[in-house]
Amino acid sequence: MPVFKYILLLVFTLSVFQCKSQVSINEINFNKVPQKKVREYLIGQQNNHILSLTDIKPSLRTNMKIEGYRNHVKEYFLKDSLNKIWKHYLNTKPGDSWNGRKVSFGMLFSKKDKRIVYCNESISQIDTGQVVYLNLKLLKGIANLATVFEFTNIDKENRIIEFSYIEGNITEGKQRLQFSETPKGHTLILHTSFYKSNSTFRDWFLYPFFHDKISNEFHRNMKKLYYSKCMSQ
Repeated sequence: MPVFKYILLLVFTLSVFQCKSQVSINEINFNKVPQKKVREYLIGQQNNHILSLTDIKPSLRTNMKIEGYRNHVKEYFLKDSLNKIWKHYLNTKPGDSWNGRKVSFGMLFSKKDKRIVYCNESISQIDTGQVVYLNLKLLKGIANLATVFEFTNIDKENRIIEFSYIEGNITEGKQRLQFSETPKGHTLILHTSFYKSNSTFRDWFLYPFFHDKISNEFHRNMKKLYYSKCMSQ
């Protein structure tokens, strides 16, 4: 076979492989995404020429500098061992983690598995490269907002989970959950947010206010799920 034909065959093979490694937004079953704002967000991504879910990028990666970002810190305690609480946060499916009056789970996309996960489906555990779509209910449901983040760091040795708002989100930055053991053998979770937007008013007043409500509900829900699981065993 002439060299030219070899080149054509190689180009064709690579293009087929690339197509198979991409997951188009058109492949999403919108009937399985219950929130209108999340569906609108996905359509907006298409309009912004993000045609493949694998093209989504975090706004703040693990090793990027955080100078210029504001930070907000909250502490949460759970009365059980560090190892058990850490495993609980890793292994709880997102549809259960984000399931409350203020925040609900829309869908998840795994870049590693090239898989779309809907609210009634499960994953083995959270992992880097998973992109999560949530719906936020603000002001008791008067306003709804879609937000999207990607898990960027799961540090099992130091017990750290980090997830970053994706590029194109209203807010840029990341959130970090750091787990440590208390002197009494219980678990402290330090929840730190690094964030910025194009609005000083939003960064100074709106973000901390709504972030506290949403993170409080998330950790309260995780606590409830944990103790419910313990009682059923």
